[in-house]
Amino acid sequence: MTGPSRRQLFLAGTSLVLLAGCGEPHDVIPTPDREDPVEPPPPIGDRIALLEQRHNAIVGFYGVDLESNRMFAHRDDDRFAMCSTFKAYLAARVLQKAQHNELALTDTVHIDPAAVVGYSPVAGPKAGSGVALSELCRAALQQSDNTAANALLRTIGGPRAITEFARSIGDEQTRLDRWETDLNSAIPGDPRDTSTPHALGGGIRVLLTGSVLDEHYRKQLEEWMRGNVTSSRSMRAGLPQGWTTADKTGTGDYASTNDVGIAYGPAGRRVLLSIMTRTRSTDPKAEALQPLIAAVTTLVLPWLLWRH
Repeated sequence: MTGPSRRQLFLAGTSLVLLAGCGEPHDVIPTPDREDPVEPPPPIGDRIALLEQRHNAIVGFYGVDLESNRMFAHRDDDRFAMCSTFKAYLAARVLQKAQHNELALTDTVHIDPAAVVGYSPVAGPKAGSGVALSELCRAALQQSDNTAANALLRTIGGPRAITEFARSIGDEQTRLDRWETDLNSAIPGDPRDTSTPHALGGGIRVLLTGSVLDEHYRKQLEEWMRGNVTSSRSMRAGLPQGWTTADKTGTGDYASTNDVGIAYGPAGRRVLLSIMTRTRSTDPKAEALQPLIAAVTTLVLPWLLWRH
């Protein structure tokens, strides 16, 4: 009696991923295969639809293997609330202005105690003092510090400056209209503070691999984003051993939960992953969907890495 084929094993692993996505937020998500798939993975659009159904959620996805340009998209032109993912553009704009000698990363910004908003683990305790722009960028990207983000927004010209920066790098969809933390209301159908998985993912790709920033500042952005500590239950939870990311997460009302960035694997592998989600329910306090993002990552990555 022969054992299961490699394809049967792969399909069984995919089924485990789907079951993981159907559990409670603290379920353990199975570790993905550690090697690139050697046989074509099965169609995944219907499997993402199944995840949507079981999580009562909507998933937007845009992903590209940067070596082969193999791409997969699902609702990639739908609009989702960005929440804190805009902070990647924010830090990049600060770096661009430093590159153009319009400011220095060592410049300090006074943190007004009256301007401190919710979830500010770095800038909040420093209210009343000056904080360097570099420290504010790091806090905004790695810990999603909201007061740090508002201080940086004031430095570059407010929310409108993010929209203008998006257009300057070829992103025609992203728009920022409000400040933290109002921008996280994520009211269904509200176009404010929204983007699409395709547009935002493409923008992050340009920033981390293109010529918007020179090598020095591009590496600085990547370093800050690789140090992100808010992705451990989202994109990074769905990656194989030996992989990491330079990414930015975001969460808001109506279970708006996003993670956008580049995943880095062995032998220089790089895969752009842009995942934006929200609940189908009308409950603004619905629980965030980090495990769903992890499950989508685990499901799609082998497909993107497959070689004919």
